[in-house]
Amino acid sequence: MIEARYRRDYTGEFVIVNTDIHLGIKQQRREWIPNPIVNQHSSNRAAVIVGDQDRDKFDYAKLQRHRGGLRGSLRLQTYGVGNVWRHMRLDFYCADQRAVITELAGTDYPDSTTIYTSVRFCLMFPGRFYTVPYQPQVGDIARMLYLAAFDGHEEIYVLGLNNDTLPGPAKWLADVLEVMTAYDQHEFFLVGVRSNMPDALLDLPNVNTLDYRQFITRCDI
Repeated sequence: MIEARYRRDYTGEFVIVNTDIHLGIKQQRREWIPNPIVNQHSSNRAAVIVGDQDRDKFDYAKLQRHRGGLRGSLRLQTYGVGNVWRHMRLDFYCADQRAVITELAGTDYPDSTTIYTSVRFCLMFPGRFYTVPYQPQVGDIARMLYLAAFDGHEEIYVLGLNNDTLPGPAKWLADVLEVMTAYDQHEFFLVGVRSNMPDALLDLPNVNTLDYRQFITRCDI
């Protein structure tokens, strides 16, 4: 179960780097991983881009150059999953798929973007990627919402999260509900067409909706 925790209180954690079974006895090797990231942001706002279904309505690559009002007071830090990294430079990205991580490791993308993945891929490509603090057992979409809240953003704008995100009933919705419920002091704005958004999310008291025109105005894009 996810708890509302924050990077400002996070010094690091022990992670399992190897597991052996000898004579029926499990032996695990753990290493202390200090917090390697200091996330300093000029506002309490983040944009989490979870899909590209709405690119015809809003080109989210504009957020790469977003300044956000006077002295960056409305600036959005960007978090993304899926194919979003192919279209823009994000501040933070998350993936667990071997093919994606291997491709990213061979580019300069990790030089400018903090990329989160599993412990095994961090060990496979040392110095290129980062583990997710406390390693919540949720999918990529919920993991990025968790990281945005964990980093202290109190207003989180979610782009691409709607009934078309994945076909049919999917675990991603339960995972997202778990994160949004845990971080109930944070406000989540689902950006897009309200009628195409999951009712289960809209029923949460800390979830609101914006269409893209309202989002552009509110965040000074």
